Amino acid sequence: MFFGQFEHSIDEKGRITIPAQYRDLLDTGAYITHGFDENLIVMRTEEFDSLYHKVRDLSITNPNARDLARLIFANAAMLELDKSGRLLIPQFLRNAANLDGVIKMVGIGPYFEIWSPENWEKKQVMFDDGEERARQFENLNITF
Repeated sequence: MFFGQFEHSIDEKGRITIPAQYRDLLDTGAYITHGFDENLIVMRTEEFDSLYHKVRDLSITNPNARDLARLIFANAAMLELDKSGRLLIPQFLRNAANLDGVIKMVGIGPYFEIWSPENWEKKQVMFDDGEERARQFENLNITF
């Protein structure tokens, strides 16, 4: 499971160092694609394959299903860790998420997200407001 937050530099070639606790989870490979919030999503191969099958099972006649497939798969790239534990983020994805210099990695359970610090800070504002946070999630019906 991916959890926690990490801040790392992105080098001039577009490589980021993956935190040690994430590396073992990526031993079978990974995929990166657009996120839904001006960010990127990195999934283990197994999760990406599962997502592929779910999207494939949607009706091709549904324009939203076609757009979802385009968003996820046309913007995806296969990733491999190098010997130093780094991943190379393709330029078109770095541009899409406004990544330059420093990035934030945020664990979301079955995958992790990559954010620009500015975009992550905007998202954090909502999390820091207790009333807004409660209002945002009240209809999810999550129990412990």
